[in-house]
Amino acid sequence: MTERNPMPVCTPEAAGVPSGAIERYIQRLTDARLLMHDVLIARNGALICEAYWKPIDESFRHREYSCSKSFVSVAVGLLIEWGRLHMEDRCVDFFADVAPADVHPWLKEMTIRDCLRMATCYEAGSSYKPTDPDWARTFFTAEVTHKPGQVYAYCTTATTMLCMIIQKACGQEFMSVLRPVFDEIGVSRDAFCVETPCGHEWGGSGVCLTAREFLKFADLCTHYGAYHGKQLLPEVYMREATTKQIDNGAFHAHADEDEGYGYQFWPMRNGGFAMHGMGGQFALCLPDKSLTLITNAYDELNAHALCTVFDAFWEEIDPNLSSAPLPEEPAAHARLTARTNQLSIPTPPGNPHSAIESAVSGRTYEMAENRLGMKTLRFDFTEDGGTLTYENASGVHTLPFGAGHYHRGPFPETEYYGRRIGTPCHRGYDSLTAVAWRLPNELMLYTQIIDIHLANLRIAFAFESDSVTLNARKHAEWFLTDYEGFATGTAR
Repeated sequence: MTERNPMPVCTPEAAGVPSGAIERYIQRLTDARLLMHDVLIARNGALICEAYWKPIDESFRHREYSCSKSFVSVAVGLLIEWGRLHMEDRCVDFFADVAPADVHPWLKEMTIRDCLRMATCYEAGSSYKPTDPDWARTFFTAEVTHKPGQVYAYCTTATTMLCMIIQKACGQEFMSVLRPVFDEIGVSRDAFCVETPCGHEWGGSGVCLTAREFLKFADLCTHYGAYHGKQLLPEVYMREATTKQIDNGAFHAHADEDEGYGYQFWPMRNGGFAMHGMGGQFALCLPDKSLTLITNAYDELNAHALCTVFDAFWEEIDPNLSSAPLPEEPAAHARLTARTNQLSIPTPPGNPHSAIESAVSGRTYEMAENRLGMKTLRFDFTEDGGTLTYENASGVHTLPFGAGHYHRGPFPETEYYGRRIGTPCHRGYDSLTAVAWRLPNELMLYTQIIDIHLANLRIAFAFESDSVTLNARKHAEWFLTDYEGFATGTAR
């Protein structure tokens, strides 16, 4: 499909950025073995770097997780500009049909501004569950802990309510409100938002679009809504939304996350701001330098991943930015191009094969009772990978894997949540699976789900004589719960 309104492309040097600085940046992410999917950089409205870690490419539609919150904020800003919403509108006034008559007095006080600033009444990050059929009612019946508008507490429920308020205020979901803007900058109509059980767009977490489309949106925000001489977004609102509106204390892992909080945006050092999403979804916007960087990844298991993305940028790229074009460096640009063409998601460290494969291959292990519900498992190894066949509470499944490389295919479970949260999709999510022998008798299996939902699953298998012991750990939102724990089995 032909991209609509593609960004112009130029060399990094033409935009005042040394190719070598970008290459060093990408090398730092690679050396840290981050599970990166992409890095794109724009300056002065032109694309200067586009890197994908295979098998991810420019066609992949990525879930942006909490970066989605910034999209919702922009939609709120448009409705405020049109007079359809006001900052001091009380949330409860939009929900007379679901709010109980005895709603807590603090909840009655909560405003749109409170939700935008993450200054709600709640201690927890969200008040809803995937099986909850009415997230609005839950919002007004969940336990409150403090008055609204006073202190920051990150709360995805707040963004969920903003999505519902948008729909009530104008009869459209927030992605529809943004559609004229999307059409102008070239975000395809294939972009969408994952839905909640109650049928609303899950704006706190669910926006799905390509990396180029994410970059276009982020770059529009970098320029406070200005695009080719047109003001597509309200400038005053965008400047307020992207600057500190409330102190967020020292509640986060990195100093860059403690610069305060705006309206669903994160203020950053050097006059910048950011969008953050679980697992490595990230947009850095530097208006004063007309630079936008976006990343996509899924590295939630690595507590230092986002710190590496931050620090590498501030140390490798930012100090080397020039306000004027630099002399072209064909050799350096060629090295950058060659480096980006070689990128791939890192496989598990270790050896692709072990001498005990022949003794293990084809043996069925009967598993003792365990919390995973695992009943049997069997490995069948081949030269370049193999299969893991197992039976659990949901049936018999086969998971192909690569050795020294990822095998791409559907994860065998089919009853996980689809486009509509809480509704099984009845298909296996697209996934990558690889194995490596960490020790001669210890096998590590990595599965990365790359679909409407992102997830990491890691299982360690230790073989000894006629027994196997496994330790499964997952990181996934609301699924893979039956893939976490220990189990032991004996060969038949």
